[in-house]
Amino acid sequence: MSDVAEADAADAAEAEAEAAEADAASAVHVARREERRSPVPFAAIAFDLLTRLSPLVLLVSFLIVFSILKPAQFATWDNFSAILYASSVSAIIGLAMTVSFTAGEVDISVGAVMGVAAMFTAWAFGHGWPTVAAVAGALAVGAAIGLVNAVLIVVARLNSFITTLGMITALGGVAYLIGDGKTLYEGIPASFNHLVSKRILNLPLVIFYTLALAVVLGYLISRTPFGRRLRATGTGREAAALIGVRTSRYITISLVLGATLAALAGVAQTAELQSANPSIGTDFLLNGVAAVFLGALVSRRGQLNVWGTLLAVVMLRVGLTGLTMVGAPAWVPNVFNGSALLAALLISRAGSGGVPAGLGNLK
Repeated sequence: MSDVAEADAADAAEAEAEAAEADAASAVHVARREERRSPVPFAAIAFDLLTRLSPLVLLVSFLIVFSILKPAQFATWDNFSAILYASSVSAIIGLAMTVSFTAGEVDISVGAVMGVAAMFTAWAFGHGWPTVAAVAGALAVGAAIGLVNAVLIVVARLNSFITTLGMITALGGVAYLIGDGKTLYEGIPASFNHLVSKRILNLPLVIFYTLALAVVLGYLISRTPFGRRLRATGTGREAAALIGVRTSRYITISLVLGATLAALAGVAQTAELQSANPSIGTDFLLNGVAAVFLGALVSRRGQLNVWGTLLAVVMLRVGLTGLTMVGAPAWVPNVFNGSALLAALLISRAGSGGVPAGLGNLK
């Protein structure tokens, strides 16, 4: 009888647990339904809309203000073309950071990677390498640096911010080593510049390269299973691992891909300038970070995204160009970029209570 009693008790406990679970599920369903029905305050809706449109509003405001102040210089097709041309390398750096940030890792070494790749490209040309080999070698160098970062972050489990901060110093030394601390320009063929500056529809080719890269990355991150797993790795790593996502693999891919894109930016910059110097990538870091965070504001959920990053890069470049034309002092660009980054962080925190989605592991 005792066995029967125990079985009955177990059945009763199981039935009670099932009933409690059903009640809990019903309560959650009712709560969600009521939440959907409850009206959203107009102020919250207005703030959310203003937040998401802020990069676009700033861009339009800059265009209007500087066109009024300097109509003959600023409001011309040649100037807009020059702005887009100058934005291309910054955009590629921003895209490189978007990839790694989406996986929840902060890779701030992309500027240093860009510098090493630029120096390597110029060095290769100086030693008689053909264009294809020089470019391929620079991209391979970038991928190798990304792999080193991945080993330190994924295998050794080091903090990504501290790791890539250390890599900035190390790579700065490598860049100086490649060129012996000098600017390299000998041996770079004029045809190399034509690959980025030749015009189609009165726009330099590098603009079309950047747009094509953005289309591919945007599709990859937002429309493919790879992108969904990459975003899951960034927004909730433990949960992603529980459902079978190999988070270490996606972190590694994001770091290698980001560093390779940074190397591509170094190649493009060398082609544009027909030269390279060891500190060529340092000016792009802060601008890239600001663009990534400003671009995240465009998303309804505060997610890092390719098109938001591009919009923010152009907006920042328009602002800097306009300030230069009206005679702003030399210190203004740094203050402008730094203020843009701080503003993006403040708006993001006010809107969502934390860092943009995609950096969920850093909260």
